[in-house]
Amino acid sequence: MTPPRIEHVRTPQTRVTFGQNFQVDCVATGLPDPEVSWSLPDGTLINNALQSDDSDEGDYTCYAKNKLGKDERKLSVKVGPDAPRIRFKSQSLVMARFGESAKLSCQAVGEPTPRIMWISPENYVIQGPSDRYQTLDDGMLVLRGVRKTDEGRYMCLAKNHLGEASLLVELDVASIAEKPSFAVPNIEILPIKQDSGELTLECPARGKPHPEFAWLLPNGTMLTPGAKLQRFTHHLGNGTLRISQPVASDKGVLQHLWLVNTVLPSCCDGFPTTHHQRASLRH
Repeated sequence: MTPPRIEHVRTPQTRVTFGQNFQVDCVATGLPDPEVSWSLPDGTLINNALQSDDSDEGDYTCYAKNKLGKDERKLSVKVGPDAPRIRFKSQSLVMARFGESAKLSCQAVGEPTPRIMWISPENYVIQGPSDRYQTLDDGMLVLRGVRKTDEGRYMCLAKNHLGEASLLVELDVASIAEKPSFAVPNIEILPIKQDSGELTLECPARGKPHPEFAWLLPNGTMLTPGAKLQRFTHHLGNGTLRISQPVASDKGVLQHLWLVNTVLPSCCDGFPTTHHQRASLRH
């Protein structure tokens, strides 16, 4: 009867490629036959081959044990070198609101650690950090104060001396402001008919955020939504102006104004604060 003795184990240090199967053998003698097991770096015991992964790096210990004693031998495993691979490719579309920050994720693994660069929709390498762009240690690209011109397809490129991997991420910027515009010509001529009970002036338009309406009468009086002046009524909501029993003296130019009532983002500082549509009344 003899105590256990480990006769053979792989070289004290071994290197494997990411994802490669590697057999970890430990040959031991003794009488009675020793029980052989392996201890992983995290302390888990195994007795056969395993699939290598990032987390499989570390020191493995082979144990041989019988009732007369035990023996042990260590093996250091290193994973790599390995060409870059992109993890979590599910994020192919990023949506951001105008003026906010957009975060484009790109996590790459490889050995040696791959260098990550981002290429813009205009096909130039984004240099950083800058006042608008920053690439974080985990590969994420941060764009500050995004605008519509930032929209497009960005490419993340991960490279080391063994190869490269890429990921395409589409950036969509949602506008929170839209310049007011009118759906009809800026000048409209309406006749005043005799014995007409009512004249309706409509002024369909659009804009974001939704602005307020106002009508400017020929005498310079401004009618805000819901206001009424003698025979002139400005209805709430749709900008409609109604003139009851119009007469010849009503003729002139009326202006329909959009009064922007919210602060526009910095991109839109060039927007005028009022926009107008004219309706000319003729007898």
